[in-house]
Amino acid sequence: MIRTVLVLALLMLVGCSQSFYSQGRKLADEGQYDQAISAFYQEIAANPQSMEAWRELGVAYYERGDLDKAEDAIKQAENISPDARSNLYLGLINEKRGMTDTAIRAYGAALSLDPGGETANLIRANLDRLLSTRARREVDLALQNEASIDVDTIPDNTVAVVDFDGSYLSPEMQPLATGLAEFTAIDLSKVKSIRVIERLKIDAIMDELKLSASSAVDRATAPRLGRLLGGKHIVTGSVLGLGDSGVRLDGVIVNTDDSTTIVTEPTEAQLQEVFKAQKQFVFSVLDDLGVELTQAERDAISEVPTESYLALLAYGRGLEYRRRGMWREAEASFSEASTIDPGFSAAGRAAGEIGAALSMGGPGYTDVNFEAAVTSVTQAVQAISGLDTRLISTAININGLPNLNLRRPVTMPPVVGGTSTVIIQGDLDGN
Repeated sequence: MIRTVLVLALLMLVGCSQSFYSQGRKLADEGQYDQAISAFYQEIAANPQSMEAWRELGVAYYERGDLDKAEDAIKQAENISPDARSNLYLGLINEKRGMTDTAIRAYGAALSLDPGGETANLIRANLDRLLSTRARREVDLALQNEASIDVDTIPDNTVAVVDFDGSYLSPEMQPLATGLAEFTAIDLSKVKSIRVIERLKIDAIMDELKLSASSAVDRATAPRLGRLLGGKHIVTGSVLGLGDSGVRLDGVIVNTDDSTTIVTEPTEAQLQEVFKAQKQFVFSVLDDLGVELTQAERDAISEVPTESYLALLAYGRGLEYRRRGMWREAEASFSEASTIDPGFSAAGRAAGEIGAALSMGGPGYTDVNFEAAVTSVTQAVQAISGLDTRLISTAININGLPNLNLRRPVTMPPVVGGTSTVIIQGDLDGN
């Protein structure tokens, strides 16, 4: 209550009139970009270190179609203070230019700065589209130039994790193997000294060559697969059911130079502790590869994403549905996993990402769909745009307010007689 009173008091002290920033935001919302740009320049003249003014100047230039000026302004904002919205628009700018890799990096930076909310789901879905497109392009290029690939140039620290063989499990339990392979790749990617090949690229090459998980480690196919993927080692495994309540995980590491194999130590666990077997398997793989772990890396690998094997099973089904292009079924499975274990963050993110992709038209949606969707959502996020930039700075500097959910609607009555009242809806203690 004291914090709420303090916030309102400070807002009343600071907010006396509309700034050039708020005028610019209003003009931009109305599509009057030239006038908005002029207002933002006036705000910058008065307050050169206003990250918000530089950022919104860049957004206005973007909407007007001037990508070079948009990028220059947004980079000025980034130099002042890194911001998720700035990186989102840097991604949009570079995607329009066809600079996919640069766009991917910008979208990734946006997610690292603000990993939650509807906008983040849209970005994740778009990243999946861009990464899938890039993976298939790389696979096509590798196949075209296969004869010229020099295996000696493939780094020794590259690892590809292909799907685990779940054929020894009952049909309803087989998605467990898919989920375990996914998290094995995730865990190995936590080690800085090795580079894990993207699963999207692996799926693309396996589909192109019509390979199964078992054929991926065959002496006849492993060297070719390694050349095409750019991976020195292929890691896979097989999951065997032990009665009704246990599992056994057997793994193999193939050196794609000469098809020599290392069989990992088998690991077993009860279904309720299935990640116990998976973590032991990951550490065994790293030991066999001669990788020395830092304590931080060991701790990160040891983190268990869910204690529920039923949640993992539903997640594995979601992965299989998504791979087959059955997006609604995938969303339902990921949502089921998240419902079974609300703390299973990977499942919640996957459900949100698929839901966002469906909202943009599902399979085959384009960058135009993404731009329209993200613009619509970020307009709601920018509901506080009518705030004078001084009010924003004051609010942000109050202890606890950085956790305020600014995505919630903000009531902005019109300015009357030179004063205004700001009503911020949200839990100001950050909870």
